[in-house]
Amino acid sequence: MDDVTDLTGDGGVIKKIVTRAKAGALAPSEDLPMVDVHYEGTLAETGEVFDTTHEDNSVFSFELGKGTVIQAWDIALKTMKVGEVAKITCKPEYAYGAAGSPPDIPP
Repeated sequence: MDDVTDLTGDGGVIKKIVTRAKAGALAPSEDLPMVDVHYEGTLAETGEVFDTTHEDNSVFSFELGKGTVIQAWDIALKTMKVGEVAKITCKPEYAYGAAGSPPDIPP
């Protein structure tokens, strides 16, 4: 089974499953749009970590589809289930755009 999926059809958001969710795990829905995530954001060119919840074991919570996070997260996380671990790779237009988000994310 292939664990890599092009979620946008243009290579803009690629999801690689690292750990599958257990059978019967819940996925986000219109009735359950809130998600809690642990993440590590890295720069594609250098692998440098620009943000993470792992250092302090915190959780980042948000509601899918409200535009409060980068578009790649809204796209990818709606395909995930509780307990699933995935690596999401995205093009700038699905994240911070050509301008980046200085100083942490360069143009």
